[in-house]
Amino acid sequence: MTPLHQAVARHQAGALDQAADLYAQVLAAEPHQPDALHLLGVLRGQQGDPATGEGLVARAAALRPDAEILTNLGRLRAALGRMPAAEAAFRAALARDDCHAGAAFALGTLLLNLNRPGDAVASLERAVALDPAHGAARANQGVALHRLGRLVEAEGVLRAAVQADPAQAIARFNLASVLEDQGRLDAAETEYRALTVQRPDMADAWLNLGTLLQRRHRDVEARPCLWAALDRGTSRRAGALAHLVHLDARLCRWADVAARTPDLLAALQAGDDSAPPFAVLCLDVDEAWHQRAARLHAAAVARTAGPPLPPASLGPAGRPLRVGYLSADWHQHPTAYLMAGVLERHDRAAVTVTAFSYGPDDGSAMRGRLRAGADRFVDLRGLDDRAAAQAIRAAGVDILVDLKGYTEGGRPGIAQLRPAPVQVQYLGYPGTLGRGAGIDYVLADAAVLPPERAHFWDEAVVRLPGCYQANDGARPIGPPTSRADWGLPAEGVVFACFNAAYKLTPEVVACWARLLAQVPGSVLWLLDPGPAVIALQATLASQGVDPGRLVVAPALPKARMADHLARHACADLFLDTHPVNAHTTAADALYAGLPVLTRAGGPFISRVAASLLMALGLPELVTYDLPAYEAAALELARDPVRLGDVRARLATARALPGGPFDTGAFCRRLERAYAQMAARARDRLPPLGFDVA
Repeated sequence: MTPLHQAVARHQAGALDQAADLYAQVLAAEPHQPDALHLLGVLRGQQGDPATGEGLVARAAALRPDAEILTNLGRLRAALGRMPAAEAAFRAALARDDCHAGAAFALGTLLLNLNRPGDAVASLERAVALDPAHGAARANQGVALHRLGRLVEAEGVLRAAVQADPAQAIARFNLASVLEDQGRLDAAETEYRALTVQRPDMADAWLNLGTLLQRRHRDVEARPCLWAALDRGTSRRAGALAHLVHLDARLCRWADVAARTPDLLAALQAGDDSAPPFAVLCLDVDEAWHQRAARLHAAAVARTAGPPLPPASLGPAGRPLRVGYLSADWHQHPTAYLMAGVLERHDRAAVTVTAFSYGPDDGSAMRGRLRAGADRFVDLRGLDDRAAAQAIRAAGVDILVDLKGYTEGGRPGIAQLRPAPVQVQYLGYPGTLGRGAGIDYVLADAAVLPPERAHFWDEAVVRLPGCYQANDGARPIGPPTSRADWGLPAEGVVFACFNAAYKLTPEVVACWARLLAQVPGSVLWLLDPGPAVIALQATLASQGVDPGRLVVAPALPKARMADHLARHACADLFLDTHPVNAHTTAADALYAGLPVLTRAGGPFISRVAASLLMALGLPELVTYDLPAYEAAALELARDPVRLGDVRARLATARALPGGPFDTGAFCRRLERAYAQMAARARDRLPPLGFDVA
């Protein structure tokens, strides 16, 4: 056996040091032996020295540029981060031998990692055709199709990969992800569970299963899955912690929230970009943490999104501005209930309106109303972010308004690609989207975002007069109901809060318990908190209050919004939460005539109810610390005359022109804001905050 053959044998046996010595002996005798140069270069890469390996394989390629050597040269260049050079090597390999499956797979995988799924698909399809048993090529082909939004094709490819090799965990993992994006949550859950059995050490399978269960509001089941991901060392530690903290907040496991929050902040400080910013936004921490989470996420989205589209220009001056509203929520959803009137009431002499939708079509009357309310309705489903951005560009939008941000189901990668010359974030996400998110402006008002808080925002702040929040002043309120219909006592004060359970805190609930103790016959009427009801009842009992004084309001389907609004009349006072305020829930209560008592904090997310109340001329219902909040609630509960006066003033203010529920007046303010943004862009001036007159 020759020294070269001995070296190859030791290399194949995994004895890398011995093989390296033997390759070196061959090269000492024959410095230009291409096989020894090539294989020693590959070995150096395996030993963690791709720079030395690349030099050796480059010498081999100069001597004998065959497809195998060029493919390995590309792999080493990719390991060094030299992506254009790696791509060139793979393409050169295929030019030498277009039947080299390894080169086709390597090129397709590189293009996929560069977020060029459209380019990657052809190479990966070629690799599968050349080597049908190449499970990794089939799996990556499925990933590329997934990113292109071709979900049915992706599912077929990934199912074939799993059937061909049931042990291939990555294909099953990506199949579950495709099923989840299709909305087939039962099927996705089945695949994730199978994967945790097949590969119990796979941390990301546990993490995805946990987040899927959390999305389905099966929080008790989700919790151990998230812990399993952390115990197995998931690389997305901040993400697992953020989901766990938010889940524990929904379960009212407040001690666990307090215990895990420092770990989450430490992960953010270390630069872990996997945390969903909304979970951080809901924490009672310095607003700088909200901004840091958003910036990390924006940078991660930017890496995935790839380079932006070429710069766009506004349409000619003197014609209506073309405004596009981008959302997944153009169906029976709180955002749709707020925005439907805006689409309809915009002045078409000032703007034309396009609604861009990448969410489901529920076939509802609301969906039909939204379609009719916009001048154009463009369905982006089935398109990846780049194709969606190109569709928006083709539609000729001057100003794109992202209504989702980092809320569930949002696709911030679309805005990252800069499809419009002016881009705005509004309504959906009550925090900054972070530097580099592709957003120029945020729409706010003086109450939710005062000047001293603007440095926590990476967007230029545009303050509308009155309240920033859109509302539909034509929403129907259902027929009156009685307290008995909802299990409420006929007499006594009803304190209500229809906020989600994650907004509850031990300080707020303890305050409510003290109010119940001091107001005989009163009850606390909460939107169904799910499993958290046990913790809430225990908190009341610990304060000496009968847990039976907590009455649960069932969550009504969105189709019964009119009935939900009507039941507010059965309550006396809406008690807001802190640090996360009522937002749409505050607007619902006030629209239905129920006074809201709030405690305003520093960040935007803590000041939305205050904005609504200020605009309605009810500043006395805005407090700024817990003692003042508790005292005001007690005074109102004990003084029915004063509470009746507040309710009467609210009824008058609700109908006043120019108020929060005057949709037409609100649209005029929006249109003035858009006109000023466009004027700056036409003058080639950078985005700059301003107050709308």
